Amino acid sequence: MKATGLIVEYNPFHNGHLYHLKQSLKQSQGDVLIVVMSGHFTQRGEPAVINKWERTKMALANGADLVIELPYVFSCQHADLFAKGAVSILTQIHANDLIFGSESGKIDDLKRLESISKSENFQKELQNFIKLGDSVPLAHQKALTSLNLDTTLGTLPNNTLGVYYIRAVNDLKSNLSVKTIKRLHSDYHDVLPTHHELSSATSIRHLRETGQPYENYVPKIVHQLLEQNYELTKTYHTWESYFPFLKQKILTLTPRSLKMIHDVEEGIEHRLYAAMMDSTDFEDFMKKVKTKRYTRTRLQRICANILTHTTKELVQELDKGAPYIRILGASSKGRQYLKLHKKQINVPIYSKFDSKGHPFLLHEQAVTAAYSCILPEPHCTTLIQAEFKNFPIFLKS
Repeated sequence: MKATGLIVEYNPFHNGHLYHLKQSLKQSQGDVLIVVMSGHFTQRGEPAVINKWERTKMALANGADLVIELPYVFSCQHADLFAKGAVSILTQIHANDLIFGSESGKIDDLKRLESISKSENFQKELQNFIKLGDSVPLAHQKALTSLNLDTTLGTLPNNTLGVYYIRAVNDLKSNLSVKTIKRLHSDYHDVLPTHHELSSATSIRHLRETGQPYENYVPKIVHQLLEQNYELTKTYHTWESYFPFLKQKILTLTPRSLKMIHDVEEGIEHRLYAAMMDSTDFEDFMKKVKTKRYTRTRLQRICANILTHTTKELVQELDKGAPYIRILGASSKGRQYLKLHKKQINVPIYSKFDSKGHPFLLHEQAVTAAYSCILPEPHCTTLIQAEFKNFPIFLKS
């Protein structure tokens, strides 16, 4: 069975994702579709719009055959480690192709950019701008400009992520064949729809949270799951909702304790603590802590790490990739694929939480507890228990 691999967040699943999924299978002529999906927090350090089990249902209902969880320590990370974790899982499970969406749609251009970004000249320019206090994304853009290279290609978010996928495949010496599909219409950051049927996940979340219709932009089953979940919980998973819990966490830790949290560096712990003392909401807090060097995305990831108590001690040896595979859901084809390849997979495969598992797996209980804390009872306890009790969601053919 030929396996096509996708790296996704589905936050939430929308019509653009459906296009990507169908085109990926068509381009690769794959028999089975494997998706590696972020759990309860995303790469940009945001709580997912709906829990990972509901998003697994969305993926399976729209054509995925295997849904594998990208561990939090990789999913809530800068692009390099996010890519490395996801690519390592697709490699370990013997996927044949990795197909991603990009603004460019031209894999040769992205491969060339990946090669340039590793060059000595580029790295020298990049480090110079970082030393001047620029954030990594801004330093990257300036380095491209200083070398008279196309900044459009190298600064658009999906192109950038694609470059890191290519790099991860090379660094891990993976046999994955990497391909790309051009994204349609909406930009990742668009807050408002730009097409009558296609819209970014950012825009869909905005429409949903402001009470505006969004059903044209998502498959019917996705709309049903999102609306059913809100009817049950009356909760939107936004940083504003988590702010009281984040405030309590930061102010009950000392700056010295905050320094132990992953990605809290260069004295930012003092700035976080001082800013939280008189911040009244999350946006107010972000305005007070954001600097030229610390982007909002990085600060959101730091906040997620604080909320989930992700320490520097835990997050080690990430360069080797994911140390296990956790199945969140599967179709009958997906189960057949696992059965065929199980003996060839050299890392543990978990179909349920294991209290004796890898520390990264054990940490998922803290991640789920943090994600669940804004839910009313009994939904909070139900989701926390699901982390321990749930088996993969099996889609009957």
